[in-house]
Amino acid sequence: MAEKNPYSHKHYTHVKDEKEADGVAWAFLNKEEFAKFPFKFADELGEEELRANVIYTGLCQSDSHTGRGRWGPAPWPIATGHEIVAIVSQVGKNVKNFKVGDRVAYGPTRLSCDECRECKSGSDNLCQGIYPDAKNMFGEYWGGYSTAIQEPAMWGFKVPESLPSDKVPPLLCAGVTVHAPLDRWARPMDRVAVIGIGGLGHLAVMYANKFGCKVTAFSSHPDKKDLIEKLGAHEVVSSTDKSVLDKHKNSYDLIINTLSVSDEETWTKYLAMTAPNGTFVQVGAPPVDQFFKFQAFEIVAKNVRIAGSVIGSRKETNAMLEFSARHNILPMCEFFSFDDFPKALDTLENGKPKFRCVVNVEEWSKKHGFFKQ
Repeated sequence: MAEKNPYSHKHYTHVKDEKEADGVAWAFLNKEEFAKFPFKFADELGEEELRANVIYTGLCQSDSHTGRGRWGPAPWPIATGHEIVAIVSQVGKNVKNFKVGDRVAYGPTRLSCDECRECKSGSDNLCQGIYPDAKNMFGEYWGGYSTAIQEPAMWGFKVPESLPSDKVPPLLCAGVTVHAPLDRWARPMDRVAVIGIGGLGHLAVMYANKFGCKVTAFSSHPDKKDLIEKLGAHEVVSSTDKSVLDKHKNSYDLIINTLSVSDEETWTKYLAMTAPNGTFVQVGAPPVDQFFKFQAFEIVAKNVRIAGSVIGSRKETNAMLEFSARHNILPMCEFFSFDDFPKALDTLENGKPKFRCVVNVEEWSKKHGFFKQ
């Protein structure tokens, strides 16, 4: 059987000469290879769709898990990226909420049916009426690792004017991932613990502080204490010292766990820190072959709620953007050029970014004639 052409895709036609391309993406050709992919859009612009020039795009561990096949086989070639700020270049005839020249942002969801039970109840990010590879920004259709995107307008977000384009991308994934569960379950004066002060956790600390909560940050890096306190933590505690974790048992009304640590002993100690009638929220997502184990008595005896939370609905995303603008909450980012995309990916996968990686696509796109106007 002949091997699949790594440059074959039904929605994006590979071209060898960049001068003939509609855009250039950085794509995973398979779980090992990450390369430039000049392309032409194979699909005509739909009536409900828009095209846009990507100006800044964020990198997320979800991109790596997907592109490297750690969440199951990917529809290679695939250009991931689901933290996107772009400038609209073309709109379909039925698009009313955006016009050419507008700033538009996209997160991990690109499409929902708006007819299923989840959509009608307001949880449109959990839509069950669209198959995942078409619903998600990092599936059959390509995301922000590209100079240009073509997406349904229904999941495009207007960005508050006060938010700078270069800092917005991480808010579309990391921001709403931690803001949404806080908005659902946190109340002023609640004792909130944030476990893991990285790309997700540093935003969770800032949000929880502005929610009026007493915030304890659990970090494996004591050298970050001053920085974490400046972000809004009232206390910084070791996330790896098991004897210290024992001292915080039954202490928190809400715990946001950003780590995907599946070690049974450690995870059980994290869970035990939940106060009676409290809520433990898992937002860190490990590879699919890893499982969490815990003692059921730990939640039964205290009426503890264990919750998962994945990104947010359109309503929750808009609320997060408005809250971020009102309180001037912006992620800490490292910036990379478009040519340095492999370096940005390596920093995400093997380094310790402070705290999110963002690529400036606009500069390269304009220099090489891909910024369509």
